[in-house]
Amino acid sequence: MGKISNAIQMLNYLNTGNKYSVKELSEKIGITERMIRYYKCELEQAGIPIETFMGPNGGYYIINVKNQYNHFNKYDIQLLENINVILEKIGYKDIIKYRKLINRIQFASDVEEEKSKFFLDNGIIDKSELYFALNDAISNKTPLKILYRNLNQEWQERIIHPLQIFNYDSTFYVTAYCELRNDIRHFEIDRIKLNSK
Repeated sequence: MGKISNAIQMLNYLNTGNKYSVKELSEKIGITERMIRYYKCELEQAGIPIETFMGPNGGYYIINVKNQYNHFNKYDIQLLENINVILEKIGYKDIIKYRKLINRIQFASDVEEEKSKFFLDNGIIDKSELYFALNDAISNKTPLKILYRNLNQEWQERIIHPLQIFNYDSTFYVTAYCELRNDIRHFEIDRIKLNSK
C-alpha cells in the first residue's frame, strides 16, 4: 500500500480505542517501526492527537476517539491570541477572518471543556481531597503543586496545569501541562499527592 493508505490504516487501528505498541502497528500494517513513528508525526501535524504511553507496556493511543480532529488546549489558544495582537499591530489584511478562526477554535475548546466536567465523574468512587483539587484546577484553569511518585518510587515535586481526567485500563490519569517537562503529560492519579508546602 502507499503512504496515505498506510497512514489511514494506522489511524483506523487507533480509532478502535485500543492501545498499540510501535511493534504491533508495524506487524499489522506490514511496515517498519521507523515508518510507524513517521506516520505518527505526520498525523499529529494534520491535527490528530496521538497520545504516547511510555514504559514496557506503553504504546500509541487516541483518548478522545469520537472527536480526535479537534484538539486545542488553552496554551494553543493563548498562542493564537498572542499572534492576533501582533497581526493587529502590523495591519494584517485578513485580521477579521483570523479573529473568526480563533473564535471557532475557542468555542470548540469550550465545548470540550464542558464535556470534561462530566467526564470527571465517570467511574471515580473515591471523592478524595485530591479529586476535588484536580477538578477545581481544571474548572478554574489554575496550576496545582503536587508530589508525583516516579518509577523508582521516589516523590518528586511538580507544578501541573490539569486539563482532563480519564480512565484507561481501569486506571485513572490526569492529562496536564507539566512545568518541569514543559510538555503535556499523563499522570497516574494513584501516584499523586497534594503538596501542601
